[in-house]
Amino acid sequence: MSWLDPQRSQEPSGDTALRAELRALLGMKPRNYFESEPTPELIALADELRKEARRRNHTSRRRSHWMLMAAALPLALAFGGVSLWGIAQKHKAEDLASAMALKEAELNRMAASIKREPVPGKAVEAQQPLLVSGRKPAKPATKGKELVIPIEQPAGVIPQDTQQVKAH
Repeated sequence: MSWLDPQRSQEPSGDTALRAELRALLGMKPRNYFESEPTPELIALADELRKEARRRNHTSRRRSHWMLMAAALPLALAFGGVSLWGIAQKHKAEDLASAMALKEAELNRMAASIKREPVPGKAVEAQQPLLVSGRKPAKPATKGKELVIPIEQPAGVIPQDTQQVKAH
């Protein structure tokens, strides 16, 4: 039995005598931790202190969950801030996307209106033959005519504004 065991103070006298005899046979001095004999008042006081410590231990509030919450508070604030920033960026991107869609729709509308508007010079020419003869206008022959005449360059001629980097 350990000396820290609370049942030791209530040990029967026979066990105490047997322990003292065993110590004497082994050549050990009797244990006297306090250099004096404990009195019944000291034993009662020690029992009262032990009971009070046990009572306080059982009735005290456990603060471990509060400490855990206090430790998690900076992480929760950081995650909350990052999520708020992300939501703000999402709304900003959605606003920019809708503004871009509106601009594209406006550009398409402008392009369509430009295509629909007749050029003033051609409109007058197109209406005159109808008014004069009443028959359908003849389609102009644009086949074979181009605005730009392509010039064929010989393959061996190098343009003047280029530099030759590597010999073939």
